[in-house]
Amino acid sequence: MDTSGTYKRRGSYFDDEELELTPEQERRRRIRRYIALIIKMVIFLIMWIFFVVNMCITSRTVVQERVVALEQKSIKYLDVTGKLKNNKIKVMLNGNFDKEVTNYPRLAADSQKYLSIRVRIFNINLNRTEQLSENWTVYLMKYAQRRSHLANVQKLFKLTPQYPDTPDIAALSAGDQYKIQVILKNSINDIFALKIKTNISPVELVYGVVAAGILLCSLYAVIILDITDPTFAAVLITSCAIGVLCIFDELPSMRKILSWIDIHTLALLFGMMIIVSIISETGVFGYIAVLAYRLSKGRAWLLVGLLCLISVILAGFLELVTILMIMVPVVIRLCECMSLRTTTVLICVAIFSNIGCALTPIGDPPTVLIATNAHVMSKGVDFSMFFIHMFPGVVLSLFAAWTYIYLILRKSLTHGAEEQTNNSLRILAKRMGEGRAPPMMSMPLANPKLSSKKYSETTVFRIMAASNYIETLAMMESKYKVQDKPLLIKCAICFLFAIVLWLLHSLPFFAGATLSWTALMASMLLLILYDSQDLTAVFMRIDWSMLLFFSALFVLIEVCAELGLIHWLAELAINIIANVDPQYQVVTSIMVVLWISAALSIFIENIPIATMLLRLTIQVALSERINIPLVPLVWALTYAICFGGNGSLYSTTANVAASSIANQHGYKITFYEFFKYGFPIMIITNSIASLYLLIAHGIFQWH
Repeated sequence: MDTSGTYKRRGSYFDDEELELTPEQERRRRIRRYIALIIKMVIFLIMWIFFVVNMCITSRTVVQERVVALEQKSIKYLDVTGKLKNNKIKVMLNGNFDKEVTNYPRLAADSQKYLSIRVRIFNINLNRTEQLSENWTVYLMKYAQRRSHLANVQKLFKLTPQYPDTPDIAALSAGDQYKIQVILKNSINDIFALKIKTNISPVELVYGVVAAGILLCSLYAVIILDITDPTFAAVLITSCAIGVLCIFDELPSMRKILSWIDIHTLALLFGMMIIVSIISETGVFGYIAVLAYRLSKGRAWLLVGLLCLISVILAGFLELVTILMIMVPVVIRLCECMSLRTTTVLICVAIFSNIGCALTPIGDPPTVLIATNAHVMSKGVDFSMFFIHMFPGVVLSLFAAWTYIYLILRKSLTHGAEEQTNNSLRILAKRMGEGRAPPMMSMPLANPKLSSKKYSETTVFRIMAASNYIETLAMMESKYKVQDKPLLIKCAICFLFAIVLWLLHSLPFFAGATLSWTALMASMLLLILYDSQDLTAVFMRIDWSMLLFFSALFVLIEVCAELGLIHWLAELAINIIANVDPQYQVVTSIMVVLWISAALSIFIENIPIATMLLRLTIQVALSERINIPLVPLVWALTYAICFGGNGSLYSTTANVAASSIANQHGYKITFYEFFKYGFPIMIITNSIASLYLLIAHGIFQWH
């Protein structure tokens, strides 16, 4: 019967791995894709034009700037010209200031010197201050650092009436007898020079917060919907963010933009990528997977358990995406050999990899980001401290996650395996018919005869289950083995060197052995021992797009901070915590940080959410209104970000990488299938982490 004119069920507009479509369906799909492409290009062009116009044409806000010298122990009044539009005025200072201490006064030493800044509206006729702002304490750098250190600090002052009959802002701006003045008080026994800028028309906080929220939501939407490459999306939206900053405030200098990029995080990622790139040449990862098959002796659950354990260990110490790119094809072959449901096993591997990432500060980009932050490191958080505090919660979560997986899948691990394999063969056959290359397979066939003649042409690059365990093991060991033992020994030496330095970092005479510097030193040592005249292959395997993605993300988050979003969120969290009884504020803070981070991680890729929430956590911990230690919040954030990666398929780059590689081999991991197993485990593991943190820091005060 001719069915060319009938319509077949379709599951997605953009999924080309469905069953064959009718010509009419193919035509409509091409039209939809063409329309979507045009819309996407138009939107991106509008964003680009917006950035160019604001960078090159838009007039800047008029900012009054002057250089001021303050006499020792003196007070200076600076008149500000212009008319206020509201009761806010922005003051920006440049000089030998300690920016971190100024932003977080709790860090100030008792003997640290400072200036006091206020803004007022003065009535000349009545000789009184009509409106006055709060006092701003600006801390100075220590004398030995002054000549080599200049920093920018700023504050948005809010004026409040001082008398019941004080006129409103409009009347004060219209009257000639009123003066806007900045009060500078020098309390030190030394002359101090600074540069001061005043902006009498600053952006309203609500507009800045809304703009920053729109920018972040746009980035997350583009990443989740897979509209374009995530790195390009981050660069484009960050460019728009700088354009928005131009409208609201002023164009940041290139030096200021570069200062927003956290070089410590990029250096650690770069060093670890080099190490993993060279280790991958030894073939050790494939050998480890085959070793798991040998130890399992063909028993399905033992094999799955060993694969999950291997993924936990590797995820804690090596860059996870690269590991999955190497291991996923081998895991697929093992599942085909043992007639296991491939997508289910891959989901299990990804889930346990996300849990294992929380074990150390070097495996996953979010943990790298958290551990290399200057505030976190200043609290003594190093490799050994991170491992000791995270280990109990990770181990308990692993046991709980494995128990849940076993109870749910104990009778269904093989259900649908044959159908799934046949479907993958169909997909790969279709790709070959369209002239698309199949994934690179480096394993010979165990059984070249398929049950159906229809798919016999695909046997040239597929593997089916061997007739017995011994035959399969011999075949796999012959193909997946350590290919370069001397290079593996060199890699082990360099990695052991890095681990030793990370463990010794807590000692005073090893203070320079930070995570980033140690990773760079270990990678340089490995490149020396690698002894190759051409390192092109090594550098090609480095994920440069991830490094650029991080750089753009750092700039975007800083722009959002400049627009007031981070401060607004921090004040919201602080208000919640401040209303709690002081003896319960620590545990309340831990729960707020952990569950908000976990909830957001379900919908948002964990790298950008970790970047934003780390800034938020630091502001909460260093607030003067509440007394919350930073370290417990760091552990809560780490658990939430790593365990929250199991909330959905798009929560982590590793999940997406595993899904993408599986798709190349004809296996599709759907959002629902991942969510069905991952979301309950996310809830279970975060609950265990909450209980652990409450006991450790709420009862025993481990911090």
